[in-house]
Amino acid sequence: MAERKSKRKKKKNKGVKILPISIILFMLLAICALFIILNKGKVAGYSLVKIETALEAGNTVVEEEPKKDTMEILVEKKYLSTKKKETTPITVSVNGEPVDLSEVELVSSNEDAIEIEEGIAKAVTAGKSTITATKGDLTASVDLRAILPIKSMTFSAPNETFRVGKTVQMKLIATPSDASIESLKYESSDEEIATVNSNGIVTGVSAGKVTITVTDTYSGIEKSVNVTIKK
Repeated sequence: MAERKSKRKKKKNKGVKILPISIILFMLLAICALFIILNKGKVAGYSLVKIETALEAGNTVVEEEPKKDTMEILVEKKYLSTKKKETTPITVSVNGEPVDLSEVELVSSNEDAIEIEEGIAKAVTAGKSTITATKGDLTASVDLRAILPIKSMTFSAPNETFRVGKTVQMKLIATPSDASIESLKYESSDEEIATVNSNGIVTGVSAGKVTITVTDTYSGIEKSVNVTIKK
């Protein structure tokens, strides 16, 4: 019995001695690894581990450029009646956020047509003006037109039937006679059959029937004419 107890004590003592040795070895290995990493894998001038930076590996590190601020100028109406001395408020935003107009310089390129006062654009006489907003190094602009509105209009074609490749000038009569026509918009119901430009000139493209429409974008007055294109 005494011999067995003695053997057990010896085994326990060995276990107690092994544990501190393992901890010491682990710490030494950790210190060596840290030393190698800090020296980029080199020990006494020899490379044990090759650690490459992005530039050493031939890769280009690209830094993202900061996004530039963007300014926008908005108006409720782009056509203003001179007869009514019509007005429209001006709104300016930077990166989508409204800006106090006291921080912005607003300029009209044609004050005879459009004048600006306290952030409001007002029609004076018929004409076009570019409104420019400036804040620091940011700028934005919008075109406005002062017009004499159309009260009524007639719309017709001198030839309602013509051949492919031919052109026809549509005839429009507006009232009053000095009404502004800048707000007119021409459209073709099928551009594969006929096209129409901003002056009301229709060109035959292929055989078929098509509707040419003119709309006054200010008043909403609309007129249409049917034309036939032959080969």
